[in-house]
Amino acid sequence: MTKKKKIVVLGIGNLLLQDEGIGIHVIEELKKEALPDNVEVVDGSVLGFDLLPIVKNCDKLIVVDAVKTDEEPGAIYKFKLGDIDIKREAPVSLHDIDFFQVLEVAKRWYNLPETELITVVPKEIGWGMELSDCLKSKVLKIKELVMDAIEKTN
Repeated sequence: MTKKKKIVVLGIGNLLLQDEGIGIHVIEELKKEALPDNVEVVDGSVLGFDLLPIVKNCDKLIVVDAVKTDEEPGAIYKFKLGDIDIKREAPVSLHDIDFFQVLEVAKRWYNLPETELITVVPKEIGWGMELSDCLKSKVLKIKELVMDAIEKTN
């Protein structure tokens, strides 16, 4: 019998900045599900480099976050880490320490796990704990994408 891969679903974001907290809102929805034993759901908030042990200690990492692009708010992107160049001059995330910087450090220190990113373009970034209506309507779709990624790994 083969051992199942340890999967970590990591939601990152700042709940105090409306749509910037989308990763945390999705994590809260996932916590309501009966997930397989090899799946850990983590609220990464804005922990920055404190996320390194989480990244190091899994076989597959699924990250949910808001990301700045020129696309319409609510646009969802799903890609594997290898699909992008993680060395960037300007951060694409909205955190003080860009999560891509965390991944770059992790890549230098040890082997990165298989990593998928599910990102969404925010509509409102301002003080408040509620998602904009635009992103509220995307939470279940993002949750479905995460559940699909888990199922395909198991």
